Amino acid sequence: MGNGVYHRMGLAPGRRTDLADGLLDVRVVHGTRRPALRLMAAAAAGPLTRSPAHAAVQVNRLRLTGLAPGTPLAYDGEVIEVGGDVLVEKLPEALTVYRPLS
Repeated sequence: MGNGVYHRMGLAPGRRTDLADGLLDVRVVHGTRRPALRLMAAAAAGPLTRSPAHAAVQVNRLRLTGLAPGTPLAYDGEVIEVGGDVLVEKLPEALTVYRPLS
């Protein structure tokens, strides 16, 4: 899950042009016994947008339910362990950032 829409839907996300867009970029690799191998094979065969092993959507709210305790959740380069239900919501332009003019 990433903060803002990544402008490339392949294996590696591309550039984010607007972090205040109110959207989460969600990427899912459908698990099998060897998801990494399946994903790399799909990437080698063509665009991941057509792969059944990879899914990508942009949403403003994401609810995950029934997670086993200790399930790893990655978001913006960080990984935490979660369990039960998780709700992630992003509001457009909710953070004001100040910086020097020069």
